Order: sequence, then C-alpha cells, then structure tokens
Amino acid sequence: MAKTLIFIRHAHRDTTNRAKDNGLSEKGKMQARSLKKYFSARFEQPESLWLVSSPKKRCQETLAPIASIDSYDIDINPDLDEQSAGEGLQKFEQRVQHFIQEWHRMPQEITIVCSHGDWLPIAVYHLLGLRCDFKKGGWLELEWDGSAQLKWFIPTFKPFFES
Repeated sequence: MAKTLIFIRHAHRDTTNRAKDNGLSEKGKMQARSLKKYFSARFEQPESLWLVSSPKKRCQETLAPIASIDSYDIDINPDLDEQSAGEGLQKFEQRVQHFIQEWHRMPQEITIVCSHGDWLPIAVYHLLGLRCDFKKGGWLELEWDGSAQLKWFIPTFKPFFES
C-alpha cells in the first residue's frame, strides 16, 4: 500500500518573546489557512489521515486549520520537537529516526507532520537522501511504497490561495 507523508515547517511564529512557546503571528495564521486551502485542493477528504505535531504551540496552530476540515485530531509527539539545549546531535537524530520507524508502522493513508527547521532536514535526508532547507510554512510531500519518492517540495510557502 502506498502512503503519503507530508512535512510542514510551522508557519511564521509570534516573536514577541522568543523564550516563550508562543503561537503564530498574523502572517503565520494566514500561512496556516493557506496550507489548509492547499491541502483541500491537493487531496479530497482522505479515508485515513494522521496529523502529528511537535509539542510546540506554533506547530499545533499550523495544523489546526487542516484539522478543522473534518474535525481531525492532532496528535502531539515529543519526537518531533526541535533540538533542545544540551541534547547532542546523535540523540536528536535518534528521535527523528524513532518517529520515522513509528510512521512506517502506522496504517494511515496520509500523514502530515508539523515540526521545525532543524528536525525536518534530518528526516528528509534519512528518507530521501536529499539535503533541503524549509522556510516557515514550507511543504514537502513524499510517497512511500517500499521506498520514498519525492512528489512535491515547496520550500517557501506563499499564500497562493489566500483571497
């Protein structure tokens, strides 16, 4: 069975106080609404969808508009969190790989992951062998049918569908 995995870097965050786990800025909220419109245009309502987010509020808020399409739940997964101070690169990469292993076991047709600018490039490298950089709101879609195939990469998400 072919599965789709979508990686999204959280939308633009409120930077009033970077020490806090604040949510999205107004620009970020617009990006998140645009991601919903893009997802809706790209996919008809999937039979099985897994929305999974870093514990950070900005990631959860990025996925919230997509979740509202059909009252989907957003699962919070600590493996998707950004690298913490004092966490070595090896341990950080192990968290990324642990999530990828978990995803392989999940039955959902489509998985949307919202994480951070340090986490996402490592995951993409492990799955596709590609080095890439995500700007806020960036979207990468791959298909898995025994091996990963890149379908779409939008490194900088502009509000194409915003009215």
